[in-house]
Amino acid sequence: MANFKNIITKNYSELTLFSIIFLFFLQMLSDLAERIYNFALLGLEPTMHILALLFFFSPLILLFFRRTISNKTLFIIGELAIITRLLEPLFQKETMLILSGVSVSCFLIFFPAFFTRNKNKEQQTGITLGLSLAIAVALSILFRTVNSTLDISMYGWFQIIGWVLGIIASIMLVGMLLRKEEPKEKSTDNQGQPASFGRILGLTFGLVSVFIIIWFAFVSPTVISRWTEGNYIAITIGVLGMLSLFIIGMTIKPDLMNHIKSWMLWVWNGLFTLSLTLTIMVHQIIPEYGIRFPDIPDAYPIVAFATTWTQHIPLVLMILLSPIIYIDFVLLSREMLKIKPKPSKIGGSFALGAGLYIVIMIFMQLLPTVWGYFYAIGYAFRDLYWLAFLVPGVLLTLPIFLIKKKTINFDKTTQKMKSKSIIFAILGLIFVGTVAGAIITTPYPTTPSEAKTSLIIMTFNIRQGVNDSGDKNYDGQLELIRSVNPDILALQECDPTRISGGNSDVVRYFADKLNMYSYRGPKSVVNTYGTAILSKYPLSNVAAFFMYSGHQQIGATQVQIEINSTLTYNVFSHHPAAHTDDIRTYQIQEMLSRVNGLDNVIFMGDFNFRPYTAQYNLTVNVLEDSWAQRWDTAADDRIDHIFLSFGMTVLNAQYIERGQSDHPAYWIEIQI
Repeated sequence: MANFKNIITKNYSELTLFSIIFLFFLQMLSDLAERIYNFALLGLEPTMHILALLFFFSPLILLFFRRTISNKTLFIIGELAIITRLLEPLFQKETMLILSGVSVSCFLIFFPAFFTRNKNKEQQTGITLGLSLAIAVALSILFRTVNSTLDISMYGWFQIIGWVLGIIASIMLVGMLLRKEEPKEKSTDNQGQPASFGRILGLTFGLVSVFIIIWFAFVSPTVISRWTEGNYIAITIGVLGMLSLFIIGMTIKPDLMNHIKSWMLWVWNGLFTLSLTLTIMVHQIIPEYGIRFPDIPDAYPIVAFATTWTQHIPLVLMILLSPIIYIDFVLLSREMLKIKPKPSKIGGSFALGAGLYIVIMIFMQLLPTVWGYFYAIGYAFRDLYWLAFLVPGVLLTLPIFLIKKKTINFDKTTQKMKSKSIIFAILGLIFVGTVAGAIITTPYPTTPSEAKTSLIIMTFNIRQGVNDSGDKNYDGQLELIRSVNPDILALQECDPTRISGGNSDVVRYFADKLNMYSYRGPKSVVNTYGTAILSKYPLSNVAAFFMYSGHQQIGATQVQIEINSTLTYNVFSHHPAAHTDDIRTYQIQEMLSRVNGLDNVIFMGDFNFRPYTAQYNLTVNVLEDSWAQRWDTAADDRIDHIFLSFGMTVLNAQYIERGQSDHPAYWIEIQI
């Protein structure tokens, strides 16, 4: 028994423990927000599931610990966070929601409680926490990249990866328990005076802002790619490369931090916050109207600006400046460790600076998309997606003023050569695996031969990759699509590359698995529900445009697809929505203004109108209903349609009923 204790204690690694704990927290935070959205808000009328937001207020439990938190208590809380993370992917529906909520709750107790422990190595521990967070983010990027943005460690049989990490983290927790490093009973800062609640709260805001910025943007680089239409592989390499430089620098020579003055930190943080905000804002610009959509129908349709190289300047600067978030985490952690706050104080500060703050930021990111459904408060957030990034950037910058000058002083590294070698080996494997994964999962379509005599066309509202019961269902929808084997595929509600969809990119996932060309539009920063077109044939002259709406921003996608040297189709993926017939009419008139004068039109999507309505009648005056052509009657009670230029021949037309989404898939076969 003594030998076992010695082995565990000797091999205890705080770096290993927190790398895994931080990774699990980011995974569960993402899942919890996604589940709350899917169960409570996806139907656009809040349900009782919204009460799951209370999980974020678990730090209030620390108010009941007046003096100390024992290592045994910390061990139990940490183990519960790990176990619930491992179990969560094995379940569905509300069970997933509860397990992810418990895991997040436990972390929000474990992490602040850790700062109350009797630590006399604040410098090394601060560096360890910063390195751990950077490694956790690197692992998240790796796990998402190799599986086309779905975290592979939470997917199918690959969950064994998560279990291995969980077992390692559990062993490290045992090591922490056996070391018997008890917390101080008196909470003082490094000058012997009790730290004020305001100071602790300020540092908490800074620490949590780091988590929020990473969660909103950096755990999955496809998020940034969809903001900007930037090259996914280049963005992934850039984000991971800068993160790697931080890890290497902090491992080899942390005393380089001594050359950074306080004013440099403020400037660096300010420039990062500015570049992060501008990265979004420059892609929200609406022709002739700035970053606000007009409220007059006559202004539409509005064609989105084509992306220019100058719009990528803030993106490049943001990536180059991104190591500051990990440097801030090191400094803020060191400052908090020196304070050694009482559990009651840090519990209150995390209830406000983590719980309430995270809840507010969730809504600040979601409301620009669903503003019309929460009109009392939502309209104020229309077109303010950038604000959800400016706020945590500012709240990360301001606490830097609370960091004392001596906190920025670093001694020469005390890392052992063996530890350095392990860190660099792991980092090398992560970097190579991520780059290889990004390249391998990029589609490389082979254009079908010109001998084809017919094409299969399909439209599918995928409800952000979620099925009728509210569970993530990428693979179920993928199998349905494969069963049809379309040559051209239109998707609607394909916008989950935000926290509401777990920062997963369903279009990238489908394009990879189907090996098809793809275009998703408009950019995610303009907060439409997203439309996309995938094709076995190359896409050209891609464009996104917007229609008038009174309750959510409406976007559509347009491309040209060349089948052979003499035949090119003009293809549209469309998803209008409106509360009144007048607005529905505006929208279809705006769409038809894009169609008029074009040949070989394939106009498809979830139109939210049924046959023989005024909007349907307007459409069939210009285009032909594919179902009516094939079966000599309109499809009763259907809102998913494919309209074609007159003269095309429909060989078959079928609806595949609901189940994989809340909409049926609709496909037709046309003669070339």
